[in-house]
Amino acid sequence: MRQAKVAVEGVSRNGGNTNRLVTESVGTYAEKNGCFYVRYEETEASGMAGTTTVIKWSLSQVSLIRHGAYDMHQEFAEGNRYAFEYRTPYLSIPMETVTDQVRIRKLGYGWRIRLEYELVCPAAERNRMTTNILVDLR
Repeated sequence: MRQAKVAVEGVSRNGGNTNRLVTESVGTYAEKNGCFYVRYEETEASGMAGTTTVIKWSLSQVSLIRHGAYDMHQEFAEGNRYAFEYRTPYLSIPMETVTDQVRIRKLGYGWRIRLEYELVCPAAERNRMTTNILVDLR
């Protein structure tokens, strides 16, 4: 395992509203059986303090797994639909991702991942999401 800086930018669009959240964390990076992993602790800035996030990816698919104060497991592969439960300290919400685009690029110093998807929650408007993840191994 080696140290990694992880920068995550999430942009959410629904109706006429756009929200953007950027977080940076330091975690660990590993490779195993053709898959790549980064693990880090969420910060207060993300709103999920007390949660550990693991991002796992291959060259065409990404998994986002959170455990702790907030629990969820999302899968992203182009053209796929994935249902999951988002568990918070207060309630559990059924959700679904419909993935339009997964772009994974190896860089000289790490990885760049871009996800474009629709986040579907039965009790709310659909959100168009773009998530950019930069894993810096320098």
